[in-house]
Amino acid sequence: MAGFRAAKRYAKGLMQFASETGKAAEINQEMLDVKNAIQSNRELASFLNSPVLDSKKKNAVLKEIFKDFSPSTQNFITLVVNHRREGFLRQIATQYNALYDHSINARTAEVVTATDLDDALIQDIVNKAKANMGENFSYKIENKVDPSLIGGFILRVGDKQIDTSIKSKLTRLKKEFDINDYIPKI
Repeated sequence: MAGFRAAKRYAKGLMQFASETGKAAEINQEMLDVKNAIQSNRELASFLNSPVLDSKKKNAVLKEIFKDFSPSTQNFITLVVNHRREGFLRQIATQYNALYDHSINARTAEVVTATDLDDALIQDIVNKAKANMGENFSYKIENKVDPSLIGGFILRVGDKQIDTSIKSKLTRLKKEFDINDYIPKI
């Protein structure tokens, strides 16, 4: 819990700085890259959480990894490491991305389907669901594939979900049959 609060404070500070300097979109992309790099690389996550390594070594390695980033983001990462919060860097990046999305009135729509869909079909699904999810927002679409759905889709936006998958329909049908007390005549 304390880590979440710290991550949120750092993200708010970075967001305030980014908004004032007009670099919010650029820093958002870099924070997305930071989050993805830490999520996809176990060694990097272990390196950041290691209490044995000192701040100078961590700063040198992170400067090399993120050498293409803007000076603002590099300085922020250095600040986080100097304050011994490098273990929260992924959470800070996630919180910043959420704050940025909120500031531009954007939401993330997760579309789970049984097979890969083309972008036009995914956009069509989101457009049809906008009435239930909110039309005042722009949507970033994340497409995931889950073959166990058999067909249909699941659309998640925030805490709302639209589930038209065949798997869920079969599950509901099975529950109805389990509850049914019908006894056939012999």
